[in-house]
Amino acid sequence: MQSESNDMYSIGEYSLFHNDALISNQNARPYGGTAVYSRIDYYPGYPFWHNRNGIEVTVIRLMIVPHITIIAIYRSPNVPMRQLCITLEDLLHEQTTELKVFIGDFNVNWLNLSDRAPLYNLFVRDNQYRQLMSCYTTDNKTCIDHIYTNLPQTIKTGVLETYFSDHKAVYALLTC
Repeated sequence: MQSESNDMYSIGEYSLFHNDALISNQNARPYGGTAVYSRIDYYPGYPFWHNRNGIEVTVIRLMIVPHITIIAIYRSPNVPMRQLCITLEDLLHEQTTELKVFIGDFNVNWLNLSDRAPLYNLFVRDNQYRQLMSCYTTDNKTCIDHIYTNLPQTIKTGVLETYFSDHKAVYALLTC
């Protein structure tokens, strides 16, 4: 596949950082891939990709909130849940900042109690995080796009229609 230009994906004054999955067949576009658009300056050295165990991980810090690390996750449904949990456990204890937000496509339906049990145990029970999404995040009436945080502030969350995907865009806004 020919390398694609960032110009193809540019949006006005937003800067683009992308973490594209590696594929063995160079004639096909990867299924995954994470894109981050920001008009806010990044903290020096950020963002960067930190993929492991088949999980796409993009680590972000912003100049306006340098005490918070944002970790974007994409897990393909083909990657075992055990690999996701091992990766998340490592990320929870890495020496970035104490306050973290994990956001992304976990491909685990939060509305199904048995499906969500490993993530609930890891984030909520064992590490005192909150899962902020409890509504449908896809057109298929599942909640597979999650936001976990240990921030003490009240956070407003929601979903927006995207029209180009069966996923809705999830967002989190800090309130004062």
